[in-house]
Amino acid sequence: MKRIAFSLAGASLALILTSCGEDVGSGVPGACSLDFTRPVDADFGDPRIDALLEATAEFNVNATNLENDVRTACNAIASDLGAATSDDTAMACANAKDAIEGVFDAHATVTVNVAYTPAVCTVSATATADCVARCDASFDVEATPVTCEGGELSGGCSGECSGQCTVEGSASCTGSCSGSCTGSCSGTVEATCEGTCMGTCDGTCSAMAGDGSCMGACDGTCRGTCSGSIEGSCSAECTGSCSGSCRAEVTGSCEGQCTGSCDVMFTEPRCEGGEVNVEADADCSASCEAEASVNAECTEPEVVVTFEGDLTGADDLGTLAATLRDNLPTLLAAAEKSAIMVEAGVEMNTRIRAAADAFTDAGLQAQACLVSAGSVFVDATNSVSVSASVSVEVSATATASAGG
Repeated sequence: MKRIAFSLAGASLALILTSCGEDVGSGVPGACSLDFTRPVDADFGDPRIDALLEATAEFNVNATNLENDVRTACNAIASDLGAATSDDTAMACANAKDAIEGVFDAHATVTVNVAYTPAVCTVSATATADCVARCDASFDVEATPVTCEGGELSGGCSGECSGQCTVEGSASCTGSCSGSCTGSCSGTVEATCEGTCMGTCDGTCSAMAGDGSCMGACDGTCRGTCSGSIEGSCSAECTGSCSGSCRAEVTGSCEGQCTGSCDVMFTEPRCEGGEVNVEADADCSASCEAEASVNAECTEPEVVVTFEGDLTGADDLGTLAATLRDNLPTLLAAAEKSAIMVEAGVEMNTRIRAAADAFTDAGLQAQACLVSAGSVFVDATNSVSVSASVSVEVSATATASAGG
């Protein structure tokens, strides 16, 4: 079973900044004219200031959207399991966590296993370089290309790929499938099974084991393992075809996204599993790295829930399986994306503080906006921290084996 480990580096971010002390206005000297609750187009005559302010708005908008997604997923789990919902994200997820544990406790003799394909997040190196070039006129991407620290570069590869190849859509597959697998699965399944189903059968099973589990042909949905062909969700390697996203080891041509190395230059390179880094003006690089991180694209995992034990009168376990299948992928992806945002936000935080003191000749409105941006950024990073911690807590609770 996939376990979750998450270290929230920089979760406690403190800014020594004073807010404007009043609502910002439009064009009023000494007040900020920008609304950071939506994307902004700053134009204060200094591209470094403009980049910091625009990245702050982008970070804030995405932090809000991320927390909304997490709260919605937690409320859905809580509601499906008969628990209260909440407008407060931490409370909503605490309710979801308690509701999941309640189902586990009610079926102490049943083992619930939750397996999933990991979320994969990538950040655009191209967008980062383009952003820095607009901000820092001296930047030369060929001399100092964007790097991927703590991860690997991925992208289109017209030559030979060494690593992993991810193909979207319906394609033949021998690897992990985020979608529906048609063929065979080396792990647990939630699928129709043409063969022997070992686990539980949501339908009619031709032969039962002594513990009440299925060990024969299943006329319905098999939850467990299938020694035969399947059509449905697979938690491990799918061999056959995948309708969704197939990710497999490859040395050779890759018709999709290559992750690892390519013997020619990547097209539209992205940073996977790490953070983008670029050597340029400190304010520009911090702003552009932060803006790229909030626009990270993350795949949603495929979740498979199986049971072991006596399921008599256990309708709520079916409800648990359904709500985790629908909502847990959002939380798993949020945990990955929030980690990227927090790491990028640490440097951004430092640059906003420094800029508020350094750009003393920027004008009263620019100064006010830098100060306001600092306050907004504190709230945004706190929001991301909440999203990170609660999504990890609920995911860890759901993926821990219960009963047995």
